[in-house]
Amino acid sequence: MQEIRYLQFMSKNELAKKMNISRETLRIKMKNIKGLQTGKRQLLYPYEVRMIFEAFGVGN
Repeated sequence: MQEIRYLQFMSKNELAKKMNISRETLRIKMKNIKGLQTGKRQLLYPYEVRMIFEAFGVGN
């Protein structure tokens, strides 16, 4: 997995594939991340991708 420091814009579908989970699982988990408000927007900003990685424990 890539370093958390070098993140870029990523779609929710790309992120789910990268983490080997379904889009639905990603969507459910994202609802539980405090401060993350993506709504229906499919493209995630780098800081949002970082928040998701940290919530999932990726890159530690």
